[in-house]
Amino acid sequence: MKEKILDTLKKPDKIILQGIKSLTHITGSITGIDFNFYSKIKSEAKGKSELTFIGEKKMEEVKLQLFKYNQDQCDESEAISDFEKIEKADTSNNYWLNLHGIHDVDLMEKIGKALELERLTIRHLIDTTQRPKVDDYEDYIFFSVKSILKNDEHQLKIEQLSFVLGKNYVLSFQEEVGDHFDHIRNKLREDLGLIRKRECDFLLFQLLDAILDNYFETLDLINHEVTLVEKETLLNPKQSTLLLIEKNKKDVDKIKKSLSPFKEALTNIMKDRTHFIDKKNRKYFRDLKNSCTNAIEEANATYAALESLTNIYFSSLSQKMNETMKVLTTVATIFIPLTFIAGIYGMNFENMPELKWKYGYYFIWGIMLTVLGAMIVYFRRKKWL
Repeated sequence: MKEKILDTLKKPDKIILQGIKSLTHITGSITGIDFNFYSKIKSEAKGKSELTFIGEKKMEEVKLQLFKYNQDQCDESEAISDFEKIEKADTSNNYWLNLHGIHDVDLMEKIGKALELERLTIRHLIDTTQRPKVDDYEDYIFFSVKSILKNDEHQLKIEQLSFVLGKNYVLSFQEEVGDHFDHIRNKLREDLGLIRKRECDFLLFQLLDAILDNYFETLDLINHEVTLVEKETLLNPKQSTLLLIEKNKKDVDKIKKSLSPFKEALTNIMKDRTHFIDKKNRKYFRDLKNSCTNAIEEANATYAALESLTNIYFSSLSQKMNETMKVLTTVATIFIPLTFIAGIYGMNFENMPELKWKYGYYFIWGIMLTVLGAMIVYFRRKKWL
């Protein structure tokens, strides 16, 4: 990790290119999507009242996974074609259906029809430009958030994740295959923790908590980069250092803008006292909200640290320039009288007094060296050297 960051600092051209790319997508600072590019698609879809996928297609084939579980057993299946297997009237079992890939509009409509989801919910599910939000319907809750992680190239990877919480089921929708929830699947299979002993709202808490962990992990990586960049800023500030600082500031700003609606959605859940969140599980969502607040505070602190590094960078650069100008000015000042003397005796007049004196050359060198020594002593006493 450290070696990669230090190597990046040595390649300012690469950082400049990444900076230019980020500027071209500034309108998609929260979602990672260029809104200008997709605004026409959205307008046409609304005009025709059609369901249209809006976003980047990140995988070819949609993958599904269904868990049917209770306190005593857990069944897992992937070849799913009949979504009515999720029996909403079945109070003895809970269901978790997870999808990787949300670009298949027909499939999304089929799921919505089987589970009686509102058309507006389907529209939100397939629109990756949506701001994180929560909607409380009569039969379910719709919850949409953004997951943020750093990839191997130190770029933010932003993914929309949506959830539908019913009385005995949770639907989760991911843009691509990821390992956000692998530990939760393992808990279900091995009957670890409380997931199989609680209702579906506790499963939703676990899923949201896993996403929030991604934010903390990303902030930790950025803070580690800040530590390395801080050393570079203090010891040897370069253009690549400043570009890396600005890149991290943009990343932290995206995190802050994604966390704020995340916290807002959790606040709405607690405020509305929805009947889908059991009273005994509210404390977990309250804790999730507090964790979200902590993440926002950490993001603010990281952003403030990066702002300070920017100021330190310019101060260090200014100080280095002042030191350089000081040395150049001193050297120029020392050579001004020497140049004057050389200029006087470089004139080719016949009647110059010392021109034909056999010791004149050595005399002039003595004067020049005396002036040079005197000025150096004077500058040192004044602490200019």
